[in-house]
Amino acid sequence: MAARNGKGSLSGRVVAVTGGGKGIGRAIVLAAAAEGASVAVAYHDSETGAKEVADLVRGHGLEAEVFACDVTDREQVFSFIRGAEKRFGRIDGLINNAGVMPDSPFLEMTAGEWDRVIATNLTSAFHASQAVLPGMLERGKGAIVNVASRLGLVGWPGVAHYASAKAGVIALAKSISREFGQRGIRANCVAPGVTNTDMGRMVMQGEVGRRRMAELPLGRFGEPGEVADCVVYLLSDASSLLIGQTLNPNSGGLMP
Repeated sequence: MAARNGKGSLSGRVVAVTGGGKGIGRAIVLAAAAEGASVAVAYHDSETGAKEVADLVRGHGLEAEVFACDVTDREQVFSFIRGAEKRFGRIDGLINNAGVMPDSPFLEMTAGEWDRVIATNLTSAFHASQAVLPGMLERGKGAIVNVASRLGLVGWPGVAHYASAKAGVIALAKSISREFGQRGIRANCVAPGVTNTDMGRMVMQGEVGRRRMAELPLGRFGEPGEVADCVVYLLSDASSLLIGQTLNPNSGGLMP
């Protein structure tokens, strides 16, 4: 698997990805490996996908390991991080990518639905970051990237829980950066717009998709690999001055 930019910007590093078996997470695994990283892939309901993407990485002479992990369970998240550290010796970069986005009108949303979405999209990032930071701080260097969403910046009807969680991971990255930046830790976010994944295709179809497309100056939706390239950039030394920031690969649908 050749490096995309020919420089191997993550050569010799180890990255851990939650929700790495499909969609944007899968693309992040492949993009990180393409830049020379070893990859720890956490999955919940996508075991086949996680094993397939790990095999792709290994097939190009790079290292990958898969870990079953329900990110809503703090003990399982810590077990994933500890397992990855034991397998690879350390974790240089963490990508908090796992997420769900059910459609729930606000006045019909149950407390259970709210709690599940917040736990999956936001609290999981807290658990994983808290688990990985001691090792990063000991080495004096580390990068955390949270996968947020355009909806976390603008809000959206029917997904108040999702938008709130994604706004939360943006604030989480800023808070981690302010607390640990002087000790070598950089935490940043990517906030994609509609992206061509299983989740994104639910929005891309029909009249809703046509309306959303009309909002995009670029004239097309994003691809998972394009979001993954932004994540790899934030993991690499090329983004050494970016801390507490949010990149917006959204085809121009939001220009903050």
